[in-house]
Amino acid sequence: MSPIYRSRRTLVPLLLGALLSVGACKKDEGPELLARAEAKHAELVERGVPPKDPAWEAVLGELRKVPPDSKAYAEAQRRLSRLEELRSTPLPRRPLSRPGVPEGGSPSLDEHGHPMHAHPGETDGGR
Repeated sequence: MSPIYRSRRTLVPLLLGALLSVGACKKDEGPELLARAEAKHAELVERGVPPKDPAWEAVLGELRKVPPDSKAYAEAQRRLSRLEELRSTPLPRRPLSRPGVPEGGSPSLDEHGHPMHAHPGETDGGR
């Protein structure tokens, strides 16, 4: 066998292996994007930012960037749909009573926690 033929026989598998390894080395950016979204999510939750606040767009943007072929895609889609659901759901009315306050708190607060104005019939009329 000639040396050229032997070098071709060894070169072909080497080239195929190199091509396959280059394709397999493509970095999966999904977990990194998901981790950044989680960090932003934790910060917003810690600060008590409501779901409809524009600050949540950064979290949604990171989740939307996760590529479909990533191993983190399913988790990102699950979190994205949950956040979008929370943003579209109206918040429940704020309770008038406050735990730990005698008799539930001040009866003079409306459902938004603002002081209510006295009814004209309940005042002394400026006397």
